[in-house]
Amino acid sequence: MSTYITTHNADGKAVFSNKLPTEQHEMAIPPGTIKTIWSSHEIPINLSTEADIDQYKHDSTSAFFPGGRRICPDRGSSVIVMNMKPGGVEKGVAHRTMTLDVILVLEGEIECHLDSGEKRIAKVGDFIIQRGTMHKWVNVTPNGGWAKWVGFIQAVKEPIKIGDKELGPEWAH
Repeated sequence: MSTYITTHNADGKAVFSNKLPTEQHEMAIPPGTIKTIWSSHEIPINLSTEADIDQYKHDSTSAFFPGGRRICPDRGSSVIVMNMKPGGVEKGVAHRTMTLDVILVLEGEIECHLDSGEKRIAKVGDFIIQRGTMHKWVNVTPNGGWAKWVGFIQAVKEPIKIGDKELGPEWAH
């Protein structure tokens, strides 16, 4: 999977950046592998310089971002590709990140478990919009196959307030 990043030359013409290799670094994590395809540390993003590309060069070599959100910068966004091992994560790690996640299943099938007990299976082409909820992912791909999904992740205002209850980041093991 190649990534091509565009930018501008001194004349303002669109060009492809050569600051990074087109093949991005993939990191092993317990449920499989994760690859950060893009990240930004501010919104809106300043594209007048290449500081965002320089920051991404650093971010692309780490599985998680510092801070409570872990899957995106605290004031920014990220795009990740997750490959889940066959059967993983059966036990799963329920978690809540202070993010809005738009998940698109590319291969296999993933099941999203919510802390209410509800579950949904997402198949190739399906989306799950995860709005800072307590959830876990399980690869339920038939015949022991891998599952792959891309996540478009945006930091959200925290804490999340539901009535008089405040919800923050949480990782249940």
